[in-house]
Order: sequence, then structure tokens, then C-alpha cells
Amino acid sequence: MPELPEVEHLRRSLDPWLVGAQLLDVRLARKSVVTLDSGERRNNSNFRVALGVGDSVVGTDRRGKQMAIAFTSGRFLVVQLGMTGSVTIERDKPPRGVEARHRHVVWECRSTAGPIDSFAWRLVFRDPRRFGGLTAFRSREALDGAWSKLGPDALNITESALLHALSHTRRPIKSALLDQSVLAGVGNIYADESLHAAQIHPLAVASALTAPRVAALASELRRILGHATEAGGSTLRDYRDAFGRPGNAVQKHAAYGREGQPCLRCGVALFGLRLQGRATVFCPRCQDLST
Repeated sequence: MPELPEVEHLRRSLDPWLVGAQLLDVRLARKSVVTLDSGERRNNSNFRVALGVGDSVVGTDRRGKQMAIAFTSGRFLVVQLGMTGSVTIERDKPPRGVEARHRHVVWECRSTAGPIDSFAWRLVFRDPRRFGGLTAFRSREALDGAWSKLGPDALNITESALLHALSHTRRPIKSALLDQSVLAGVGNIYADESLHAAQIHPLAVASALTAPRVAALASELRRILGHATEAGGSTLRDYRDAFGRPGNAVQKHAAYGREGQPCLRCGVALFGLRLQGRATVFCPRCQDLST
């Protein structure tokens, strides 16, 4: 499932096209992927308004794994990729065959400023397994209300913010990192990577971590997530950016998916276990639970 770096890289790759673009029309093939704001009836007119038809894009935003598109009307549309979701830009003829399936929402767009002036193109939301979706909000206030349920964003997490977030839970630190209400944006990949880099055992009690260890973890989270974003994110199977390009961060993984391989720091074979149904990989020497 795409995590913060994948969503942030997607946002950055979309920005030059989206910001200033007019949304001329939309084809909604599957209404179930769109959630309207509270109280809005699920009729065609409200779907078109929620999806920005007749509006223009003024910017994008992100919190954790969620990306928001802001319209001139003051409305917002939040994109959640789920496991297999993608948002891509099409400049040529629509695809055929397998690639033409699961195109749930297709916008007809026109850019009116910047390097692609007065150029028509399509924005496509595709999600074969339908774990992702689009959620409409009538205002920034409504969006902020939904995002207030998320923890601080992991890309810029500070030592003090992380220490506060972890102080309320005695769960294993990896479980805490995966909880989006504790820290927004980290999933299985970057939890393993950041814990390995900070030399913290995944089963260590979150609230028992000392301030220096939390500081090290916050620093590694910022570093690893930042580098992964620059590398285009990690493509294990489905993730692609706005132009269908895979990410390259997977080539730099030190822990995730490397069970049985030597630790890049000490050479000891990495160990794997299951935690809340998730594969977890760590170094039994560098991430000793007793330290």
C-alpha cells in the first residue's frame, strides 16, 4: 500500500498540471468510489460539483497518506490510493484492453497557465481492487475536521511531537508507528526502515523509549521519508506516479523485504516475525530488545 513518500511524490508530479487547470467535465463510472460531504445527496449534480466540474484547481495538500485537491469554490477533494489506486495524466488516446479497466473517474481538463498553456488532457483515477477512493469536503474547515483525527505528519515530525504521540501507548513501537492517529503517513515499509536505522527493536514498548531514542527515530523518519520521496517512492507492485513511472526507493531498502539477508550495518542475518499480521524485519544484533 502506498505510504507517505509515494503520495507526496504523486502530489509533486501532479502539481504542474493540476494547479490552474480547469475541470471541464467528468465521467464517473463507479459512484461507490466517491464519498460526498455530510448531508449531500448522492445525485448526479452533487457528484459533478464534488468532483470539481466547472471549477479550477488552486492547489494541492497532503496529510499522511491522503492528498487533497483544492478548488476555487473553496471545496476540497481528498484522494486515498488504498492498495492499487492511481491518479494519472493522459495526454494521448485512452488506453485499450486491460489498462482501460477500472477507470472509475475520468476528468476532461484544460490547463490555462504555465508550461502547458491551453492544452487539453485527462486526469484518471483508477483502482482495480477498490480499497481507495475520493472524499469530497465543502470547505477547508470540514477537511481540517477530518484530518484532525490523524497524528502529526511523519515527513516533518519533530522529537517533541513524536515523544508526545508515543507517550500515550504501551503498544510495540512498530504498532504505534502504523497507527495513523499516532503518526500520519508511515506504513509497513518505512516503519521497518526507520526502526532499523534508529536501531530500535520493533517490539520495544513505545512509551518506554527514552527521549534520545525518540529523537533518533524522528530524525531517521524525516531522513528516510525525504529520501524515498525524492526517489519517487517504493514500487513493490502497483504504485506509479502521475505519468505511470515506478518509484526507485525499493532499491535502497535496508530492512523491509530482506529477511534472512545480511544486515547492511553489522552483517548478521536479518530476522522476520509477524506483528498484527504484518511481516516485520529487523536485525537481532543492531536492534536488540534489551538495549
